[in-house]
Amino acid sequence: MNGLSARQAVLLVARREFVTQTRSRSFVIGLVVTLVIFGIYGLVFQFIGNQTSSDTLGVTPESAELAPALQQAASAADRTLTIVDVDRATGEQQVREDDLDALLTGAPGSYQLIGRDSVGSNLQGIVAGVVQRSTLTDALTAAGQDPVLVAQRGTVAVTTLEPTDPERGQRLGLAIVTSVLLFMSLIGYGTAVAQGVVEEKSSRVVELLLATIKPIHLLTGKVLGLGAVGLAQLLILGAIGLAGASAFGLLTVPSAAASALVAAVIWYLLGFFLYASVYAAAGSMVSRQEELQSLVTPIMFPLFIPFIFAVSVLPGDPRNTVGAVLSFIPFFAPTLMPARAALGVAPWWQVGIAIVLTLATIVGVVQLAARVYRNSVLRTGARVSWSEALRGTTRT
Repeated sequence: MNGLSARQAVLLVARREFVTQTRSRSFVIGLVVTLVIFGIYGLVFQFIGNQTSSDTLGVTPESAELAPALQQAASAADRTLTIVDVDRATGEQQVREDDLDALLTGAPGSYQLIGRDSVGSNLQGIVAGVVQRSTLTDALTAAGQDPVLVAQRGTVAVTTLEPTDPERGQRLGLAIVTSVLLFMSLIGYGTAVAQGVVEEKSSRVVELLLATIKPIHLLTGKVLGLGAVGLAQLLILGAIGLAGASAFGLLTVPSAAASALVAAVIWYLLGFFLYASVYAAAGSMVSRQEELQSLVTPIMFPLFIPFIFAVSVLPGDPRNTVGAVLSFIPFFAPTLMPARAALGVAPWWQVGIAIVLTLATIVGVVQLAARVYRNSVLRTGARVSWSEALRGTTRT
């Protein structure tokens, strides 16, 4: 080994991988592209949110008395309602031309809500609720009852056993962003490990490297080096995102953001070591990049399940039982547990148990991956099967 200790060999390979990757144009382009993608997503979601949270309603003179109640109901539903006074013929024409979302016409007992081919459910709910309350108020007044007193007797007071979290919206945003960043980092740099192994193997560079250092040291150094690159990108993106969100007033809870970023770093490291070892083992079993995809696709699958769960189920049901159980499974935990923690539904002991389970799994997976790597990395030509890789002769 030319006098290189195990530590020196690992650090030498790790430094080589880190310097090569961070000095490459692809690293900078990747950062810029990721920032642009997040910016576009933000603008698109903002545009969609503005479009879907606002309505334009035409009101004819006979229905005009409902306008104040309609505005109040829309405000209570956190929607923007623009009311336009029109006659029926003009209103119907504007509905056909999409200048109005709908037209409300008619008198009490014969109201009509007219749309072009459909009327949005939110607008329907607002108009129907106002008409029902107006009709009920008129009936109670005619019967000599005070509508206000009747309404008070019919209300339901809503209380919670735990205080409402005023930061829930920001926690939700942090949870989603954290899940997306972790998912992209684990997929991107895990695949980079596999591709790097195949590239070295196909170019025969690995033979020269293994003449100097042991396979396990080469594998460890490569995983550490590329992991550091991914961590650097994660920290840069996280810092820029936090700075931008704070500057635009989207984030007013720095402590929550800081804890989410720390959790993302911890879980990125755990997830990367877990997945990168498997990616490297898979890369060592083939000699061409074209053969790699069929091996890495099954490895990606355990990442898709928790990612989809984190961005689609947890926002509406943070205490979902299935999500809580899945967050303890080591291959799912790196994405799900930090999302649950960011939402404030994962106590410290759950996070601790998930970390311990993931660390224990990493030890076993790394040993298994190292065996596959040793037995496969010098074998060229046909793809090495998992059984051959596991029972092959160990190189020392």
